Parts: sequence; structure tokens; C-alpha cells
Amino acid sequence: MDYVPLPKTGRLWKGKVDFLRPFKGGTAAAADSGDHVTPLYDPYLHRQQDEEPDLKNLNVALAALIDIFPDIEPEVFREMLLSVSEESRVEIVTEQLLKRDAKWIRGRYRAPDATRQDKPAVATPTTLPSLAVEEAFRSESYKRAVKQVCYQEFRSLSHSSIKAVLAEHNHSYTLSRPVLLQLTTKSWRYTLANLLTRRSTSGQQASEHPQTSAVRRTGNADLDHEIWMSLVQPESHRQQQAQLEADRSLANQLAESEAEEIGALFDCECCYSSVNFEQMAFCDVDLHQLCHDCVRRTTSEALYGQGWARAADLDKNALRCFAMEDCQGCIPRTSTHLALSRKEDGGTAWEEFQARLTNDALVKSGIRLQRCPFCTYAEADEIPTLKLRDWRDFWAQVARNSAPMVQFTFVLLLVCMTLFTVPLLVLAITTWILVHFYPPAGAILNESWTRVYKQRQGSKFKCGNPQCLRTSCVRCNALWRDPHTCFESEKTSLRTAIESSATAAVKRTCPRCMLSFVKSSGCNKLVCNCGYTMCYICRQEVTSREGYAHFCQHFRPNGGRCSECERCDLYGDEDEEAAIREAVGVAERAWRDKEHGNVDAQATELMVEALIGRSRYTKWWQQYLDGIVDALAR
Repeated sequence: MDYVPLPKTGRLWKGKVDFLRPFKGGTAAAADSGDHVTPLYDPYLHRQQDEEPDLKNLNVALAALIDIFPDIEPEVFREMLLSVSEESRVEIVTEQLLKRDAKWIRGRYRAPDATRQDKPAVATPTTLPSLAVEEAFRSESYKRAVKQVCYQEFRSLSHSSIKAVLAEHNHSYTLSRPVLLQLTTKSWRYTLANLLTRRSTSGQQASEHPQTSAVRRTGNADLDHEIWMSLVQPESHRQQQAQLEADRSLANQLAESEAEEIGALFDCECCYSSVNFEQMAFCDVDLHQLCHDCVRRTTSEALYGQGWARAADLDKNALRCFAMEDCQGCIPRTSTHLALSRKEDGGTAWEEFQARLTNDALVKSGIRLQRCPFCTYAEADEIPTLKLRDWRDFWAQVARNSAPMVQFTFVLLLVCMTLFTVPLLVLAITTWILVHFYPPAGAILNESWTRVYKQRQGSKFKCGNPQCLRTSCVRCNALWRDPHTCFESEKTSLRTAIESSATAAVKRTCPRCMLSFVKSSGCNKLVCNCGYTMCYICRQEVTSREGYAHFCQHFRPNGGRCSECERCDLYGDEDEEAAIREAVGVAERAWRDKEHGNVDAQATELMVEALIGRSRYTKWWQQYLDGIVDALAR
């Protein structure tokens, strides 16, 4: 055995200076031999933890049930899995929940922000990557180890209180520790112990305190890893960042003092302050000198103010030189990154700057995009070129997955090939000519292939942003939770339709960057962040040559509409309440018609498909053509 249990009088936290120090209860001979030396936990050394025979199977079943019923607390599944036999666990629990859910659930539903999709799961050597550590079944060795650790760390609490808290939180040390800390502050034993054992800490003792924290092994690899990840690693990272910041500040001070002594300071051409070479950035055309403070201020104004249009160069994907107005140069990306990274929030500013540049470049490219509704992540939503299947795959697709009408069509063609070869060849050549040289026929085929490809692709969209990683629905933009239904109820769909129509009645959308906004006050000449200028009343572009001449220039002593021209008012507002009431009424009537099957061709296609189904919305010949294309295309 390569570990020993924690001693009753020992501490959970040890410094690395104690790595070779024996326990207090060990003898001198044992200390010399090293038999009773407690090694510290090494997070970079993989240790195989012995698993209980049934633990892995239980966690596999638990992960499957959480995927099937994401809105139910995992505690319900743990209780049910332990009460059924080993055979067909998932099937039995699923059947019981579908038939008698109230008996087992008893109101234990997850909060919307507590589902596993909102936060990534963390895997340990004995858990699954798709199952959160706090939700998994715990081994008996883990339970014993976490119990002993809590007994030693919270001596002022009774063992019964610690056991109760651990039982409430699935014996998770990470979840139980904050509750135990809160209980400790309310305990009279804790107050009395502080009064009796309060000591003054000398400067010599503080200087001897270990600089790096570590974890003494508890007897369970999972618990060691959990304590390290939740307590030691954040503190170590904070200390490293603080040390790096202190070193950087000291290096900058030394560099500035040395540069000032030898006269090697440079003048910024924006703020005219004198800084050393390490604090300067240069444009790539005329080598204008700009300090890092000005680069940070310009980037901040571009991101959070109105300076994006003049500060960002989308062609070079970089920050424009702002030393002179007519300079066509840009600040290199490496210099911008260096300037932003020298502040605490510089990493976030650089990521936002990169995301904004990428988003504007995608909008400028004009390609079709599929966006994540929860962040700025976007993917190209391009339909691939239609390619025919291999003849073996073609007949397998027709026999297994095609509709009966499509199967009958191809069987009939196969029979007719022996009798009417020439007419069939003429029909095939005619179809090819129509598709390639007659635009309406090609458009119909492309629309059919688009529907088939979208149906194959499905409605689930996985965000690729490492900080998001959420799964959403491409039709309703809702967070995906299996089993997912777009517009879960008619009430939800009606509310969504009304809210969307009311918002669309008052909002304006920039046609250049597709940014939507609502005017709260001010004049009706609006300037978007991208530089596009438009009229809030008529939504027409206001060019720099036209300016305020787009609006009425006549004096009206009594207000009201101008009787001399039909131009828009500079400060007049349209009746937004009337527009909202009209839009809500139209949306509600359209929803009522769609609910009864009277589908309006101009209504929202996605909501129609969600409420009445795609088969009732698509015409019969489109369904037939989609079946043919699905059988032929790969």
C-alpha cells in the first residue's frame, strides 16, 4: 500500500517542506526507514483507483437517465437505480418514471440554470466524462475518506451533523464544505475554541510558512483530485498570476528608470507622453509611434463606444493607426495583443476585439451563417453540392428508408427500362437539360436538396465556443434538452409570436451589420456602430451629402404635420403603442389561422412547422421530389 490514512492529530494541509517529515506518532526508527512517511498528492501522477464491481455500471445507467430526463434531479435516479435489479436498470427506471412520475419525483425538478448543459462536466479517473462528479455514485472508500477529512477539518461540529450534510450532498466534499463552514461559524464549540486557543503569530512564524500549498493523501484518489482542483489549484494559480504581475511591474519600472537615465525615451504621437521602447507600438506604414495606453484606450472606445467604424480595419483584420487621420497603416496584431495583455482584463478585451473583427468579417463576406443564440459563435451554413449515391447505396436507401411511393416509382422505372429504354433516355436527357439550363427547374431542385440536407442535419446545433459549448435548436433558438420539442406548447408559441411581432414593430435593424436596436430618446438620425446612418422613421439611409436635409426644415409654430413637405420629422416619434397593438393583433390572428390549419404563405415557416408539422405545410409534389432527391443524393 502506497499511502497511509490521515493521523487524527494531523492537518489536512501540509507544506512541501514536510514532504519527508514523519508523522508525530511514528518512531525514530520508522522515520529513518521511511515506512510512515505520508506522501503528498501529485496531480500530474496518474494513480489507478480500484473500482467497486457495480459502481461503473451504476454511473453508466445514471448518465443515460440524466440525458433522457434532464429536468429531474439526479437524486431521484440514484434512489431508483439502487432499488431495482441489475438487469435492465435503465429500462425499468424509465418505465416507472413515465407511468408513475409523481410517486418518485415528488417535486424534485432541476432549476433552469442548474442543468448539466449549462456547465461542463468534470471527469475523474472513476467517473464518466458526460457525468458531473457531484452527481455520480460514490465508492465506499471515497465516503470513508471524505468523512474522515471532514471530521478533522470541522472538529467543532458533531459527527452526526457532518454525516447529515454529507448525505444531503451525495457525500461530495466540494458541495458539503461550504455548508459545513457556515454551520461552523454558528457553533458554540467553534467560538469557545477560538477564545481558548487564540495565539499571536510572530513574524518569524509567518516567514516560515510554506509558499506552495499541497494536499496530503487521504486514501482515495478521487477525493485527492477533488480537493486539489477545488482548493489548491485556484490558490496556486492566483499566486502565480500575482507573482507574474509583480515581476512585470518591477521590470517595467527598471526599464523606465534605465531608459530615462540614458535618454532612450520615445514620444507617443497621440498623447505626447514619453515612454520606453517596451511600451511602444508602431504602425506598419509610416512607423508612427503610439504608446500602449493609447492603444488600450482606442480599443476600449472601439468596443464599447462609437469608434469601431474608424478604429477597425476589416481588410487587414487589425487596429487602424490613429496617429494621423490620413494614415493608411495598421498596428500589427502582435503589438495590439501585447498592449492589451498588460492589464488584468486585457485577455478579455483581446478576445472581444477578435470576436468583433471576426463577426464583422463574416457579415461582410455575405455567406450564410448559423449562430449560437447564447454567444457570438457562428458557423458557415452552406449547402454542399448535390452528389449522386453509389448504385449499391442507392438501392439500399430505396429499400430501407424511402417512402412507398418512391419505392414504387423506382421499381416501375426498373421494369420499364427493359421495354422503353429510348423514351427513358430521352426523359433523363431532358431532365438534365432543364436542371442545368432552365433556372426555375434548377431552383426547384436546389430548394428540394436544401430541405433534404437540413432534414438530414437535424435541428441540434452544438456551439464550438470553448466558453459556451451549449447545444441549441436551430428552429426555435432554445436551449436543447432531450427530449426536445420546438415551441413546447401552444401557449409558448403564441407568446413567442406576439412578443416577436411587438418587438419587430418598434425595433430597427442596420442593413449593413444586422444589428437591431430601439431608440429611447434623441433625434431620428441614427448612427450605427458600423458607421451606417439611417432615419428612424422611414428606415432610409441618410448619406453624408444629404445629412439633416433628409428631415423637414420648415418652421411650425403649432407643431403637428408639416403642410409644405412630406419629409420626416427630426424629433417626431411615431405612435409606437398603436404599432404594437396592430402587430400583436395581426400575429394573434395569424396564429389562430395556423392552429386550425389555414396556413398563410407569408407566415413564419418555422413556427408553422412546429405547430402543424412539415408534411401539412409542404405540397405533395415537393414531398415526392424530396423523396426522389433523398434516394439519389449522398
